Amino acid sequence: MSSRHTKASGHRLRNRIAAASTAVLAAAGIAAGAVAVSGNGAQDAQADGGRAVLVGDSLPANPDLYNFAAGKGLPLPDAILSRTGCGTDNRFRDAIAGSNGQDVQNYTCAGASYRTGGAHVIDQVNQAAANGDVAGATVYMLAGANDTYPYILNDHMPVPEIQNNLKNAIADAIRAAKNAGAADVKVVGMPRITNGAGEVCAINLIPGVQVPTFGIDISNVEWALENAGRDGAAEGGGRFVSLKDESNGHDMCSNDRYIVGLIDTTSQRRNLPLHMTDEGHAVLGAFAGRA
Repeated sequence: MSSRHTKASGHRLRNRIAAASTAVLAAAGIAAGAVAVSGNGAQDAQADGGRAVLVGDSLPANPDLYNFAAGKGLPLPDAILSRTGCGTDNRFRDAIAGSNGQDVQNYTCAGASYRTGGAHVIDQVNQAAANGDVAGATVYMLAGANDTYPYILNDHMPVPEIQNNLKNAIADAIRAAKNAGAADVKVVGMPRITNGAGEVCAINLIPGVQVPTFGIDISNVEWALENAGRDGAAEGGGRFVSLKDESNGHDMCSNDRYIVGLIDTTSQRRNLPLHMTDEGHAVLGAFAGRA
């Protein structure tokens, strides 16, 4: 750090990095360092495997800045928007469709949650149901981390309480889908974030070298998300699809990470910091579709 910076500013920077590293679990919001505006979205899959609906937050939505801005009302040509009018690139949707031939309708939106801020997953489900997309369809749900970090950073809520509240909200969203006639509901878990020591690597600047961010251990939150998804799926009558085994070896401190850092110049291509790479979308979306 330059000598121009004071201790106070350095402390604030460390706090911001810590908050951002926790927020990686949210896969939420659009960070200022976002890169790589994609051009045209992937073409709709030639579907012969039935119908499906994808709901969730910015992890499956994965908007670049261009499409995010279009979803906020800017009149940009050739924008890619989900059926909720939010920016997306359809990569996760297309990975599901490519794996099983389903016609997947995308209702995701950056900032969505099960019970906290932004659009609620249950409202996405209800909108899809009102459009006639849920009855007889498979519903994929990928969200939940936006239901963790606000309570940790703002309310200092114990993680077990966060987990229980999230479990209940997931179960409610599943019931809404089942009540609307969904044939199957898959609650998709988060890919691996932390390494075996519970560390994340928020800053990656040297190829092949990842340095854990000092003082940040969010493995308990990561696994609370996993457990809330598994228990919520069981309680609501859905199925839980864990991505942990499929993303093993691709945590944030790996050379081939599926979720990139806050400042990351050495990852595979991605749209956003603290979000999945293109490879992560392709591999994990296809896995969810086959599960």
